Amino acid sequence: MGSIWLALPIGILIAAVVSAVGIGGGILWMPFLMLILKLEPEASVLTSLIIQTAGMGSGSLAYARRAQVDYRLTGFLLAATVPGLALGALMTRSIRPAHIELVLGLLTLITAFWFVSTNLKYDDRGHQRIRFRAARPYLGWISLMSVASGMLSVSIGEWLVPILRSKMALRMRTAVATSIATILGTCVLGAAFHGLLGSAPHWSTVAWAVPGVLIGGQIGPRLAERLNERMLKEVFIFLLTLIGIHLIYNAI
Repeated sequence: MGSIWLALPIGILIAAVVSAVGIGGGILWMPFLMLILKLEPEASVLTSLIIQTAGMGSGSLAYARRAQVDYRLTGFLLAATVPGLALGALMTRSIRPAHIELVLGLLTLITAFWFVSTNLKYDDRGHQRIRFRAARPYLGWISLMSVASGMLSVSIGEWLVPILRSKMALRMRTAVATSIATILGTCVLGAAFHGLLGSAPHWSTVAWAVPGVLIGGQIGPRLAERLNERMLKEVFIFLLTLIGIHLIYNAI
């Protein structure tokens, strides 16, 4: 566990990337916690959720200062995630660690492919706010996605941003900001469910990682404004592909 200090620079990097793209960091934190720090899956999930709570809180604050979060939509979407988060927390305790690595690796590669196939424009065209009826057709899908969040601490942001942008026609900055705020809520709820089931986080890792994600969460929104969309997507897709292949190889 001598490499635990790496959680600080890794936290800055992960939080900057995910808050710029509008996703959660679980899909990047879980491989670090399980493969580098060798934590057990239950401890990894809860540790990841607590770290993400700090990072998403920092990112949400940065976007809130820019008045870009649709809070009514955030609450509406968050309500749909509660059943899936609870079910996912239960599933973590019943799946073998090797199988968790395999599922996480496959999900990572699927997410990378999803980002390759979607053509999202980082511009200001679209709505600043939408009515609830525009979101209702996608609540079932969002609830299903939240199962992975509760089980693996993988956020719904990887899938939520394309839905908010392409299906609900929100402006890209509003979609990213609302996604970050929704992920914050799922992290808090997911951590609560795991805590109630008796899981314990690795507090030393949390202590190193939280300062990093607080810093990175403030850097991400600035990156989103200054870097072009192609560069952001290429960096993220490269990281996901590399991690996904390694997880699958390690699990087989």
